[in-house]
Amino acid sequence: MIEPSAGLQLTVAAPQTLVALEIWGDGAAVQNRWGAALPAPCRSAWVGEQRVIWWEPNTWLLGAPLEALAQNEADLRGAVGADGAVTDLSGAFTRICVTGPLWRDLLMIGGVFDAESPGFGPGCIAGTVIHHLPVRLDVISDDAVNAYIAPSYAEDLLHHWTRAAARLQAA
Repeated sequence: MIEPSAGLQLTVAAPQTLVALEIWGDGAAVQNRWGAALPAPCRSAWVGEQRVIWWEPNTWLLGAPLEALAQNEADLRGAVGADGAVTDLSGAFTRICVTGPLWRDLLMIGGVFDAESPGFGPGCIAGTVIHHLPVRLDVISDDAVNAYIAPSYAEDLLHHWTRAAARLQAA
């Protein structure tokens, strides 16, 4: 964990299961077979211990503890049938957790969207660019957001955010 200031903590989260669910057929039937509703566009939700994130049209990512990979994939494949596909993306993203009351301020430094908007709250998803890097943001709570980024960019984003957090603390 990196604690650049009392108002922010940056943590590279432990590896997790990350499975993409793509639906090109009967989405309602898939949800019925799976037994849970999928979040609407630009939204995320907890379904049991899984974090379900709308990723793009007809695609969701499901994150859960790493030891749950085999069961999650089997459950989803059974629910999807011929209406879509399930793909393991567990190594495709690094998840950086940003917590503390200044997380919104941090995202505004080098970002190209309005993280200060009160409408960007728990359960919201945003795809954006921060410090020239593609990032997907999932607001977990009023004081926490998860950033999903390609592993090759994670160190650069952490470096940028550590420097930016130090500037926030000095201000």
